[in-house]
Amino acid sequence: MRKTNKILLSVAIIAIIAVLISAMAVFSVKDPEPDGSIEVDSPLVAERAYNVLFVGTDREAGLADVMMLAHLDLAAKRAFVMQIPRDTYAEYTDGSYKKLNGAYSALGAEGLCEFLSNALGIDVDRYAVMGLDTVRDVINAIGGVDVNIPCDMKYRDKSQDLYIDLRAGLQHLDGDAAEQFLRFRSGYIEGDIDRMDAQKIFLAATAKKIRDEFSLPLAYRLLDAADGIETNFSMSELLGIALDAADIGSEDITVATMPGAEARASSGASYYSISGGAVSSIVESFFGAERGSFDREGKFLNEKNASFRNIYNGYTEYKSYTLAEIAQNGIEIDLK
Repeated sequence: MRKTNKILLSVAIIAIIAVLISAMAVFSVKDPEPDGSIEVDSPLVAERAYNVLFVGTDREAGLADVMMLAHLDLAAKRAFVMQIPRDTYAEYTDGSYKKLNGAYSALGAEGLCEFLSNALGIDVDRYAVMGLDTVRDVINAIGGVDVNIPCDMKYRDKSQDLYIDLRAGLQHLDGDAAEQFLRFRSGYIEGDIDRMDAQKIFLAATAKKIRDEFSLPLAYRLLDAADGIETNFSMSELLGIALDAADIGSEDITVATMPGAEARASSGASYYSISGGAVSSIVESFFGAERGSFDREGKFLNEKNASFRNIYNGYTEYKSYTLAEIAQNGIEIDLK
């Protein structure tokens, strides 16, 4: 790749990170087509808008430990990010394991995008996938990030080679410490759901750091750190995003957790059942879904279990935050 293209790609990478607020949003184009484009039949692209799936995989089993679905609207200068709980019940397979975190290893990135497109009633045709080592590399590339840690975090799991030891208060986290913070959940009352609020705090802090300290050397460091990312964004799309996304401010980026609640299967396994009414409202309002197109085949509904049905058929209230609000006020997380 020529030096000029590399610099432009770096600028695009920075713009996307600042807009989508996550180490998950660092892109590297793998083997792009000669003309720098790919053919995808999506009306969103013509409207300068994208529905993008971000997947963060674990080290042990290739499961999707983090899933975020983002709508990036370059024309309207805004973005919406919906975090998807990894234990979400979803019928992407005929097997007994129906937690959505297994869909990436079972279907691949394109297959997971296709499943979500059909189930949610929207076009999800762009994705970016990264592992934990890349997250660490990205945070080290920006020189670490300052995060207000809500409690002392101590946890050990030798089977995962996971050792967490962080103190409460404002801390400067390098890549290793950032991974510890992002993976911690044992001290939260709602476990993974509260952990997703901690991730919101981290995303806002990461975006602020990148925006405040952007420079060409930083762009090159991020480009090197992004080597392990799998994505189907084309070079031309990245360049277009680089030109438009920088105008999107933190007050125009909204983050929310996919609404729902915990439910127990007959086996005793804990799942997250989504609220059909609340999620359909979100995908219609923020992702371009047509009314009535959400989950027509009931892929998110465990019809045989009453607790799942009650959550799915009800409306679960949810909180959304702009990145500006999070940076200024933080998020209160319920602790044990």
